[in-house]
Amino acid sequence: MENLKTYTLKYYLKLLAASNLVEEANLYQKESIKVLDITYNSKEIKKDALFICKGLAFKQEYLEESVRQGAFSYVSEKKYALKEEVPYIIVKDIRKAMAILAGQFFDYPQNKLNLIGIGGTKGKTTTAFYMKSILDEYMTAQDKPLCGIMSSIHTFDGKETKVAHNTTPEAVELYRHLYEAVKNGVSYMVMEVSSQALKYNRVDGLVFDVGVFLNISKDHISPIEHKDFKDYFHSKLKMFAQTKTAVVNLDIEHVDEVLEAAKASEFTITYSLENEKADYLASNVRKEGMGSAFGAVGPGVNEEFQLSMPGLFNVENAMAAIAVAKTFFIPLEYIKSGLKKGKAKGRMEIFKDKKRDVVAIVDYAHNKLSFERLFSSMKEEFPGYRIVAVFGTPGGKAFDRREELGRIAGKYADYIILTADEPGFESVEDIANEIAKYIEEYDTPYEIVVERRDAVKKAILESREKTLVIVAGKGHEDSMKVGNKYLEYPSDIELVTTYLNR
Repeated sequence: MENLKTYTLKYYLKLLAASNLVEEANLYQKESIKVLDITYNSKEIKKDALFICKGLAFKQEYLEESVRQGAFSYVSEKKYALKEEVPYIIVKDIRKAMAILAGQFFDYPQNKLNLIGIGGTKGKTTTAFYMKSILDEYMTAQDKPLCGIMSSIHTFDGKETKVAHNTTPEAVELYRHLYEAVKNGVSYMVMEVSSQALKYNRVDGLVFDVGVFLNISKDHISPIEHKDFKDYFHSKLKMFAQTKTAVVNLDIEHVDEVLEAAKASEFTITYSLENEKADYLASNVRKEGMGSAFGAVGPGVNEEFQLSMPGLFNVENAMAAIAVAKTFFIPLEYIKSGLKKGKAKGRMEIFKDKKRDVVAIVDYAHNKLSFERLFSSMKEEFPGYRIVAVFGTPGGKAFDRREELGRIAGKYADYIILTADEPGFESVEDIANEIAKYIEEYDTPYEIVVERRDAVKKAILESREKTLVIVAGKGHEDSMKVGNKYLEYPSDIELVTTYLNR
């Protein structure tokens, strides 16, 4: 990597040993060779790379390929029998080791950025993009590089935008993005922080200047995610231990436990739509056109704000962004303009067929909390409209969603079309039939249309006047996981616009 100081393999061994992670090592007289790259992807090997063996699906052939491509050593939790002498470092925990290696290799770039972490069950992406929009306004006025972002939609390092595959990248990619952002002159980096990232050490070594806790609701409970709600919740709370200023929503479940955990931070700032004890309090929340408006009062704030995104629940996300912006002393004019312009692709995107009076909403809502807020808000904001819902749930994980989403859709929708949403190795029909059991309790009519493009087509083309079509679950994503592969697939945005134009 250009402009980075390089260190020997022996140096990295000592670094891991200092954290009491090393079980065994043999450097085969190559301890003085300098590590020129680190990676766990055998397809991206560069000369004199240190290869990281990680993941339940890891195979020895990946290591062998990396050695053929130029890797001269490896770090692993297991020793491999190779045909040649390849230096190795065997560690107790590969994920902890990976964060330590990445931090050193990329010269601790987090220390050269204003780092903002966004956590919670729902709203991370929207809040992150509100924050980026505010900071972009502020930095543009000073003729400085735009705010960086790591989100479930994409990453931006001040120069390049790349599609994201995880809410929070693995440690090596994460530190690489931070390094590129520093190199490109970025001052602020906003990132979504997932429970998986906290549980599996992806963000080890980071200290967030501001960490936001938006909300908490039961989600991601499965054998491959979190074993129960306690594990999920406590993984979320870990962010406070590496946060300077915590920003907490007072209107959430388990707020007392969240505030207690937030004491691990140096300072705590609160916001609310209803609790007058909050540092920042919203008022007069209302629908305005296709967006919303509200007042906010707090330290240095006594203003009216407008949002272009629909969904009254987005005011909570905007309040979090206001509180964060004020901790950095961002002038109000940039907060107001940033919120008004702020949008997140595939989040509460609205499309209209004025001739037929059909409105379509595309949203990434995919869990209990996001579904409840989406449907209840749309019911309130579009009175008199017939609601048609199109959604599914993923295969192999988050099994509770099948009951939760089925009940919520059954409660609010007038008609439901169940379809594919990342089925993985499960049958779409089996997943849909399981969801349907809970819809039937509400006597809401439904049908199963396996192919997602056909489900969206049917919902839109067969809609009558004053119909609101809610397409939930995938938003901006342009792939579908079938088996263990991600196949190219039109995004919900593309499908909705295609059939509305017909």
